[in-house]
Amino acid sequence: MSTGQQHQPGSNSDVRRAATHAIITIVFVLACFGVAALSSGSLRTAMIAAAPAVMFVGAFSSLWITYRSWQAGGRWQMWQGASWFLLAAAVLTLMSTAPVLLD
Repeated sequence: MSTGQQHQPGSNSDVRRAATHAIITIVFVLACFGVAALSSGSLRTAMIAAAPAVMFVGAFSSLWITYRSWQAGGRWQMWQGASWFLLAAAVLTLMSTAPVLLD
């Protein structure tokens, strides 16, 4: 009994994992900005400096998962997409926090 649909094992879960990874990374960065907005002094500066670092860690961990998936012969393309998105967001985050950090 065939329903006529091709099902690739793990394809939906891989997309879901990559999207979840990107969303969780962005939530952590927004949490850093939230703590920075509610604080002052050196804690504010530390949280603003931590936001791009968290974004870069998320991007590079996504790149590592891309490499490991490619090496295992799995579906790596969605992880590469998440990596590029997070890298671009990390550069934007770094450039937006630079004026505050350089004051």
